[in-house]
Amino acid sequence: MIESPKVSFVTVAYKTPHLIRLLLKGVEAAKFAFPFEYILVDNGGDGTAAMVRERFPWVTVIEPGENLGFAKGNNLGIHQASGEYVMLTNPDLTIFPGEMEKLVAFAEANPDAGLVGPRLEHPNGERQVTCTRFPHIAIPAFRRTFLGKMPFGKRIVASHLMEDVDHTQSHDADVLYGAAILARRHVLAEIGHFDERFFMYYEDVDLCRRAWEKGWRVVYAPVARFAHYHARESMIANPLELFTKPTTRYHIASSIRYHLKYRGVPLPR
Repeated sequence: MIESPKVSFVTVAYKTPHLIRLLLKGVEAAKFAFPFEYILVDNGGDGTAAMVRERFPWVTVIEPGENLGFAKGNNLGIHQASGEYVMLTNPDLTIFPGEMEKLVAFAEANPDAGLVGPRLEHPNGERQVTCTRFPHIAIPAFRRTFLGKMPFGKRIVASHLMEDVDHTQSHDADVLYGAAILARRHVLAEIGHFDERFFMYYEDVDLCRRAWEKGWRVVYAPVARFAHYHARESMIANPLELFTKPTTRYHIASSIRYHLKYRGVPLPR
């Protein structure tokens, strides 16, 4: 009898075969103490799928034939998942041995936590920001432009980034970043998976908000730590990039879409 997976890992890839190779080699080296399945959605059509099938035959590969974006791509993988938990995993992560076990153990000990996020670190061990308060509509402008360097902007950004909270301890958060989230599969079914109107950015904000609305806690749990080779692709160096940089335009458009969706709706917390 084949044992059912405890965790279904879901990764959406877009033209990052080198990162996918490193990620999956790390998964092999981790030798998880629980049964798992791995689902890769290849949005890039750049040969990543063929490489994974040859090098990592234990991975289930989905090729949609086009770039569906983050939300829709993840939903393809989630719909195929059969584990008790779904681990949303960015391509640019490294999972260290023993860390997933700690994250699952935390979720098991906190049954009211619908979504749980680990500590993500830069390669030098510095903590990355992966949990925030619900965003004000102006947050992208404060975080991506010179406004965030002004005294009033610094205060707004600091509050948004929860700089007043001790991040060495587990705590509730309004929002977890979608780079690494452990979710109960039945919770994802209950709240409706990702809203596919978000091509990229803010789909994680929306997911966390709907979890809170349904009475599920969203928890940052630094009991587990992963490395994240993160590049803030929507950061701009000058105002002209508001119009010329696609990732920046996606970020702004998703922010507007999110705030229009919840216009007049009270925050759940």
